[in-house]
Amino acid sequence: MNGRDEETVKVVDLDTYFRPTRAEISLDALRRNLQAFRSSMSASTKLSVCVKANAYGHGAIEVSRAAEQFGVDYLNVAFLEEAIQLRKAGIHTPILILGYTPPEAIEAAFRYDITLNIFSEECVQALEQQASQWSANHAGRILKVHVKIDSGMGRLGIRSPEDAVRTINRLRSIQGVEVEGLFTHFATADEADKSYAQVQRDRFLTVVDVLKEHGITIPIVHTSNSAATIDMPSWSDQMVRVGISLYGLYPSAEVNQQSIALEPVLSLKSAVSHSKPLPANEGVSYGVNYHTGDGEWIATMPVGYADGYSRLLQRKASMLIRGQRVPVVGTICMDQCMLSLLPLGEAASTIGPGEEVVLIGRQGEECITAAEVAEWLGTIHYEVTCMIANRVPRVYIDNGQVVKVSNPLLLG
Repeated sequence: MNGRDEETVKVVDLDTYFRPTRAEISLDALRRNLQAFRSSMSASTKLSVCVKANAYGHGAIEVSRAAEQFGVDYLNVAFLEEAIQLRKAGIHTPILILGYTPPEAIEAAFRYDITLNIFSEECVQALEQQASQWSANHAGRILKVHVKIDSGMGRLGIRSPEDAVRTINRLRSIQGVEVEGLFTHFATADEADKSYAQVQRDRFLTVVDVLKEHGITIPIVHTSNSAATIDMPSWSDQMVRVGISLYGLYPSAEVNQQSIALEPVLSLKSAVSHSKPLPANEGVSYGVNYHTGDGEWIATMPVGYADGYSRLLQRKASMLIRGQRVPVVGTICMDQCMLSLLPLGEAASTIGPGEEVVLIGRQGEECITAAEVAEWLGTIHYEVTCMIANRVPRVYIDNGQVVKVSNPLLLG
């Protein structure tokens, strides 16, 4: 949580979860990030946000509700089930699938009013083969599609301008289909060197120009991810797709962080379950690869690799207790891990069950960021937040108060 929020939120809905390990999601910070992007954009540019992968671990339904209340123009997901989850939760904002939708799932996309990504001839053929079924079952309804151009990612997408023209003309001939969008995705926009991003941008604009020469104008053209939205605002076109930065995390250390102020939305917290002093040379955890000093206090935490706190963090990670960093020691277990309280000095003996511990976030003047955890793991902060398991409850904070607890283990 950021400095403007309460550093410790008193959870009032304890009957909705019992183990103290939880991810706290600040809806206040989320809204401020949305406003920061909206304020930096032209009023005519649409704002879409990525809520795929359970909103990068933040909870897709509650994040989407907050984004819808704010007034975003589009939500982006990876595949159909993620979109249907949002529709069943009462989300009405347009939803674009960025990934693959198999032919047998197209009718469901039509039924739930989901926008499809069309990126190949096979996608078009699937639509053509099912068009008659839509007209019979959903008379008067429209299936919107966005055509994906591969401008240099080497992933999904149509490569040549000529293929784009043929694809869009075929799509326009299918009853019940509307070509609403045209887009691409940058591979290196988060790097200081924008030369390859410029190559991709130029290739994409060539496709746009060739389409115009054939009398084809697409209503929503979009290329910019978080990094491009921050660093190249002139590339915003008709819409931007903000992903990681919606959650207050910059895409990389190389983007211009001075151009927009973002606040981390997620904090990962728990509490000590047990603490005790151990004699000298006592082994800790599986493999006993850590040995204590005489009288060293060890605290046990109810969080482990099954929660997304990877075993690779051992011998690298720290957590925060009373605003100080304390190291994770010994092997991280499936459901638990241990901390050495040596940095706390004499105060170590006063640490007992229920003492709050911060794994990601701020406590006092100290802060552990998702980017720092990613550095310990040798990965990126996207993966760190996405790794937080579903068995970790998401506690939603609005105006400093708990407004919602999502604990999938207690559903049903």
